[in-house]
Amino acid sequence: MKRPLLWGILVLGLSIILVYYRAPLWGILFFGFFLGVLPLFVQSIKKTQTAFVLGLFCLGIYLSMAAFPVNDPLENFYGNDVGIKGVVSGSPVIESYGVVFNLTAQEVANEPEMIKGPVGLRITLPVQEDETPSLPIPGDLIIINGELSKPQGLRNPGGYDYQLYLKSKGIQGLVYVESGKIETVGRDPSIFDGIIGNKTQLETISAAYLSKDVSDLLNGVVFGEKDIDSEIKLNFQNAGVTHVLSVSGLHVGYVFLLISFLLTLLKVKKKHWLFYLIPALFFYAVMTGFEPPVIRASIMLGSLTLGQGIHREKDSLNNFCLAGILILCLWPSQLFQPGFQLSMGAVLGIIFFYESLLFEYKKLLNKKSVGKAKKPGPIIEGLVLTLCATIGTLPMMFYHFKGFTLLSFVSNLIIVPLIGAFLLAGILFLTIAAVFPLAGPLLGMPLNFFGKTILVTLYGINDIGDALGFLWVKRGGFSIIELLLFVYLAFLIAGYYQVRKTWVKNTVVVTGVLLGICLIVLPTFPKNLVMTVLDVGQGDSILIETPGGFNYLIDGGGYYLEKDIGVSERVLLPALYAKNIKKLDGVFLSHNHVDHSQGVEELLEADFPVENLFMSINTNNDKLLNQNVVPINLLKRGSIIEGPDGVKFEILSPDGEVKPLGEDDQNNASLVIKLSYGKMNFLLCGDIEKEVEAKLIDEINEETRSQDIQVIKIAHHGSKTSSTQGFLTAVDPELAVISVGAYNTFGHPSDEVLMRLENTGIKTQRTDENGAVEITSNGEWINYKTFVNSQGEKQ
Repeated sequence: MKRPLLWGILVLGLSIILVYYRAPLWGILFFGFFLGVLPLFVQSIKKTQTAFVLGLFCLGIYLSMAAFPVNDPLENFYGNDVGIKGVVSGSPVIESYGVVFNLTAQEVANEPEMIKGPVGLRITLPVQEDETPSLPIPGDLIIINGELSKPQGLRNPGGYDYQLYLKSKGIQGLVYVESGKIETVGRDPSIFDGIIGNKTQLETISAAYLSKDVSDLLNGVVFGEKDIDSEIKLNFQNAGVTHVLSVSGLHVGYVFLLISFLLTLLKVKKKHWLFYLIPALFFYAVMTGFEPPVIRASIMLGSLTLGQGIHREKDSLNNFCLAGILILCLWPSQLFQPGFQLSMGAVLGIIFFYESLLFEYKKLLNKKSVGKAKKPGPIIEGLVLTLCATIGTLPMMFYHFKGFTLLSFVSNLIIVPLIGAFLLAGILFLTIAAVFPLAGPLLGMPLNFFGKTILVTLYGINDIGDALGFLWVKRGGFSIIELLLFVYLAFLIAGYYQVRKTWVKNTVVVTGVLLGICLIVLPTFPKNLVMTVLDVGQGDSILIETPGGFNYLIDGGGYYLEKDIGVSERVLLPALYAKNIKKLDGVFLSHNHVDHSQGVEELLEADFPVENLFMSINTNNDKLLNQNVVPINLLKRGSIIEGPDGVKFEILSPDGEVKPLGEDDQNNASLVIKLSYGKMNFLLCGDIEKEVEAKLIDEINEETRSQDIQVIKIAHHGSKTSSTQGFLTAVDPELAVISVGAYNTFGHPSDEVLMRLENTGIKTQRTDENGAVEITSNGEWINYKTFVNSQGEKQ
């Protein structure tokens, strides 16, 4: 075992995955036993190395069980008003909806129950528009009363797991303090609070002497502050350089350069650098909130400095593995965080490919040259560095963010050096302005100009990107075959394979051909019908993927109250890209109410490719009726859309002539769709009420004599005006799905409807409790799973 640290981080990651996904005890014991007996079969593995790796495996299991407990200690407190006593940790942030800060709770009480801390909580204090909030400061010991809620986890394909993100920050629950009042009863400060206090003072200096946009840029670059202007963040994201706003190894590298320059200037010997470097990087890590990329970069730079001091050869891969092991031991949940994965992936890409690709480029550069060898310039080196980081992060970019822009090669080459200089200039400015306040206005002027120049440059790059829209690649994560082929090609281009040897060349060729064949052939294999009832809150949206590769959307959800992010950006587009759906062959709008139509309208506004738009003959949606981008088909009873793969959409209601109806009549004007594939049938009821249900009972009774209905999407979110006993008895499905929003003000789903479903013996899944419900069928059976807790069952 040549690199025990490499095996150590792999085994530690495996142990965390086993616990997180609730692997059975026998599975965990099997892996432990396998690691223990490995030296008996592989003589090159030393017993000490095995003990080290096995110890890390056991430690990972222990730490992960603490990080992902089977029983949530706060479970009995969620949804209740609780009394909390705890210490403020971190600086409060003022949002549009109130003041947000983190609290390390010492006591959480809901009489007669109480649990003792420490428990991480995120507190929200509402603030009126004309009110100046009184902000707590880090280290304050406070008492508050508020409603405790559980953070939302992953609820949709391609969605965001907010619960796991908060867990990685040590936060287990959310508290909303309705009164907006807190009682400060003392102080319990730590050494970290003093450093965070210094950060707050420096941010105040930044706000005092710089314009709002440049101050936001400086706070984001220096401290990784998240509370910055959303337009600035969006522009950095569009240019593919959003990583410069999240404190990472890049920032630590620039801080290291500054410290190295000062130590060299002061003629400090390299063997003594560590004594200055560790406190400085620790101070910076605290100010940035102990972000894992900062910890990783600090450990790697510390190891590098120590090696140089004692004249040891550097080993980047070992340093990388050591940093990863320490981070995962401190925060096991970081393994699943995009920031950790991107940071580690970028470094791994540079370690594996930078020297190799640069060597290959030098060979091409000097292939025909005579005399002194040519060297690549800084621009080429920068492009190769960016390419290597991209290779290491591309799979995660597609998986987490569903897209990548080729513009990032140019923007990284231009923006990253500018940001580096801005970071160093900003640190010097904040340090001098803190010691000599009178120098603040004078030094702030050139820094403000520099910051404005960066932003103008960034906007210009994005304007070019908008003109060249093809530079954006939108898709979901790689399949296993795609990932293997991607890694294979990366190592091939980097020259890792010694193709001059015949057996190596043959192996490489055969491997590439086999992967290529699998990539082409596997998509042609028979697929199942997949129907996903998305969790769009208080609304409806159903995604249909057919065996023949056709994709349909029935309704798009929507919000009654305006939100910063639309339902298409929050739910629909991430789900489509996660499933690698690049166009919709048809979109059905059951009826024109905002909780069904808004997402459809947003998709068309976003120019997402839609081949056909199907609507009710009674729709009154003028916006969609008057658009001329997508062909419109108005459907009524008897209309049939059938694909070559045997999937059929049959319209059971409404009937009559084309006649737009008013808002009050739209529910009963809903399209009622029977989706059929093989022997399986799905009834999708829109928002129909008991009057339409009564008209359909006889027809459904007649049809179910020859063909059963297995799944029903319950009408009108489970309203008591729908799902009558007679209708449910006639349909007699095995599974019912209710698309409904949590804590909605309509009282959906009705207790009466839930009781009818239970009494009729119909298994029921709800999107407010279970998240999206994904139903799979091969035409002979159905299988379903839910995105909350990933429950599933075959029918």
